Amino acid sequence: MTISLQRALEHMAWANQEIYKLIAELPDEALDAYATDPEFTVREILRHIASSAGGYASRLEGKENVVLEQPKNMAELREIAKVLATNDARLLKLVGLEDQPITYTREDGQTVTWMRSTIITQAVHHSIEHRAHAVSALEARGFKKVDLDDFDVWGYELSLR
Repeated sequence: MTISLQRALEHMAWANQEIYKLIAELPDEALDAYATDPEFTVREILRHIASSAGGYASRLEGKENVVLEQPKNMAELREIAKVLATNDARLLKLVGLEDQPITYTREDGQTVTWMRSTIITQAVHHSIEHRAHAVSALEARGFKKVDLDDFDVWGYELSLR
């Protein structure tokens, strides 16, 4: 088996769903939790993860991205988790493409060029970074539902056995 980014994307998709599921079991007030910036609440962080996953896939597909709205409650968060699952599946389908430069224009008008593998790697990193951010925000406000150690790559591989 050739080493690829597929395992990292599979882990990302699994961890995303598991963590969103646990957060969705918390009271709606947990969505208002933040670590240091009251503008970047859990509701915004989780929206941002899902919307960005779609953005990375859209860049690779040459499509327009759909920006998601913040969830108002946990029922809406569960709907965002479904969109995230779809976006993560889109990324997984793209992992087998030949690595080549992709040029696109960012929202700020700047045209940039990145390798496909860079965009996919960033998608994985971005998800990990903000899942930790969301859990830290929850913990800062007294919500202790999620232990990130349960959703590392080792945990993912064990979940497959």
